[in-house]
Amino acid sequence: MSSKNDITGDPIKTPPSTQAYRDGYDRAFSKPMDAAAIKREYRYIGSVNNPLFIRPVGQWVKFNQNSRGTHESWCDHNLKQYYHVYSD
Repeated sequence: MSSKNDITGDPIKTPPSTQAYRDGYDRAFSKPMDAAAIKREYRYIGSVNNPLFIRPVGQWVKFNQNSRGTHESWCDHNLKQYYHVYSD
């Protein structure tokens, strides 16, 4: 038996969860991965030392940077890949 709206008497129906809902829930409520977990669980695709580097297609986020700003690490949680950018 489904629940009913107390005022209108209409049945309350909840649609099944979509993948977008699950991804959003994970982003909002999951503990962020630390650098060690990313390096352990994601595929390393290389490093670059060139200011003209064009980032691969994807949703890349910076997950690590040294104090001088000469080394950054980027990952894509959907592709489960990461890479490093070095500058002089």
